[in-house]
Amino acid sequence: MRSDLREGDAVIGAGTVLAGRYEIGRHIASGGMGDVWQGVDTVLGRTVAVKLLRAPTDEPTFADRFRAEARTMATISHPGVVDVYDFGDDPTAGMYLVMKYIDGESLARTLDREERLTAPATMRLVAEAAEALHAAHEKGVTHRDIKPANLLRRPDGSTVLTDFGIARSAATTHQTTAGLLLGTASYLAPERAGGEPATARSDIYSLGVVAYRCLAGRLPFVGESMLQIALRHAHDELPPLPQDVPPAVRAVVERALAKDPAQRWPSAAEFAAAARQAAQEPTRRDSAPPVPAAPRGRRRVAIAAAAAVVAVAVAAVALLVPGDGRDPDTRDTAATAAATASAGAAGLAAGPVSGPAATSAPAVPGTSGPAAAGTGSASPARAGALAVPANLTATPVSATTIRLRWADTSTGETGFSVLNGATSRDTAANATSLDWDGLAPDTRMCFKVRAFNAAGVSAYFPTAQQDWVCAVTLGGTGPAAPTGLTATPSGPTAIRLQWTDGSTDESGFTVINGETSRNTGANATSYTWDGLPPGTYMCFKVRAFKASGVSAYSPPGQQDWACTTTPAS
Repeated sequence: MRSDLREGDAVIGAGTVLAGRYEIGRHIASGGMGDVWQGVDTVLGRTVAVKLLRAPTDEPTFADRFRAEARTMATISHPGVVDVYDFGDDPTAGMYLVMKYIDGESLARTLDREERLTAPATMRLVAEAAEALHAAHEKGVTHRDIKPANLLRRPDGSTVLTDFGIARSAATTHQTTAGLLLGTASYLAPERAGGEPATARSDIYSLGVVAYRCLAGRLPFVGESMLQIALRHAHDELPPLPQDVPPAVRAVVERALAKDPAQRWPSAAEFAAAARQAAQEPTRRDSAPPVPAAPRGRRRVAIAAAAAVVAVAVAAVALLVPGDGRDPDTRDTAATAAATASAGAAGLAAGPVSGPAATSAPAVPGTSGPAAAGTGSASPARAGALAVPANLTATPVSATTIRLRWADTSTGETGFSVLNGATSRDTAANATSLDWDGLAPDTRMCFKVRAFNAAGVSAYFPTAQQDWVCAVTLGGTGPAAPTGLTATPSGPTAIRLQWTDGSTDESGFTVINGETSRNTGANATSYTWDGLPPGTYMCFKVRAFKASGVSAYSPPGQQDWACTTTPAS
């Protein structure tokens, strides 16, 4: 725990007084934009929480987002949302936000200690968080970063929603830094990974992931990069919750986690009401609300065919707190920078996330969900019953397929499970290969393999938790790349992009600005990117796509972008 922070040449810590009124005490937590301290309002004699902006206040984007957080939180009056008392700019410490002090701990820390919550406790937490979200949504505010670190639990068990540092208000302008996918990949709704804006229903999805994490003791989707995790949220079937989760609770969470936003709970208020009802009737099988069938394939087409999953960093910008030894989803952060590259980008292949590799293993045959790999979690199947496979290799054979090969070292297996970090596929006995298909062009994917039979399972190969066998799918037979991208301001809120169409058979073009993407139709040679604040510096790339693959980007260099600044108002 830090006792002080350095801001320029000034040391800020216990005893520092802001604006002649707020005396800093102990450090509580760190977020993507600032650090939170317990303090005392010496005028009113009450304990407060003080959030200090970590980034330099001469960087407009951070400062504007910090001001927006203060305004956003001040508009919401609800017992489940932290009250804002004051906002200011201290000559020594910089910008600060004074809030009500909540005596409690983050859900992230609770889960570090307890691993799982009971179904009634989870439904109470979900109901209270959803009611707080509904209060924000009614004010036109989407939170955009619902995760355990941003939910505080009081000693009486009640829940408070915190950290609106990257919230988006319908009444405010776009405050996102180019190159950042704001939010936390493990809790990101599929449509947001595809470049669509955050909505109330994307917040509902994120809260559904929190509920899943509480009930299962694990995340539904993990991976070796933030892009990989986002793709799994978009594509993969939801792994089943443990068998001890009551049917009514299961149905509430599964509906919140529908891939299609239209199939989720219509509002956070309805989500809260359903959670409260499920908590009261945990054992009645007829109490489970109906879960609409989500249309299959819609997200896959939107993301894979159009290369719409964009988690690109213009530069390697990271808002993560320095490593504290915990998994990324449990750090007390307000935002996670997406420093992986877009699927299918020539020269921009996704790389592994720094820190721990995926820690979840596939479902053991005959069980209800993943067994933790290397974490000591119990599994219904006995480990070590078979010899470990050897010599796993991964070779791309097409734009959508990676071929896995291994050596069978056992004689009594029923089959093999191949794991790609979040999902698994099984083969028959004596198999030594599997073609993992259905991938997007130019996608990096990592694998493990193990044997199983009725008596148990072998250890994985590779055996080390951090070791995986990885490969990148081929680029496909995409159209020729566009050339000559230029960016020119066309007004205080818009930038005009123009390029030369180098292909005759593309289905359209994808323009990215580092954080999100927008698509045009075939034969287009220009696009106007609007909705920007005046004085915004923004950078772009463009590429062509069709069903069989994608082109390289223009500009082709990984560090090269077409950039310009909108006129200041």
